[in-house]
Amino acid sequence: MRKTRPTPEEQLESLYQLARSHDVGVYYYDLGDGRAVTVSDGDFAAIALNPNRLEPGEELECLCHELGHLETGTLHPPDADPTTILRCEYKCSYWVVRRLVPVDELIEAIRDGYREVWQLAEYFGVSAECILDAIKIYRNKGLLGREILQR
Repeated sequence: MRKTRPTPEEQLESLYQLARSHDVGVYYYDLGDGRAVTVSDGDFAAIALNPNRLEPGEELECLCHELGHLETGTLHPPDADPTTILRCEYKCSYWVVRRLVPVDELIEAIRDGYREVWQLAEYFGVSAECILDAIKIYRNKGLLGREILQR
């Protein structure tokens, strides 16, 4: 039996609750061209979201991504070497897709006929890019086989 998916609003509230439970402040701040930034120093951690650079619906993925860096310990300085940045971003992205597009629910949605990326994005309440990340990551980890995607 299919369980009811939480709405994007419920997921967003869940992320804010997670931030509060970890004493992570979430603030809205004009970051110029940046969409978001996370800082952490000892027991202090904060996330700044730029309301001027976030399109409607992007707050969920953006906040999830920034929390993912804190939850996975993958914060990196902006001037880190490219390999370090890629490694950190991959681990963070895996945390994000596990939270927003769980593999078992993705497989179930595909089996239920959601075949196009836009359909899956709509179903999960995320961007097409997030769906593509989920498919790539789950395939790389051997959690999503070609047979599911080729039906």
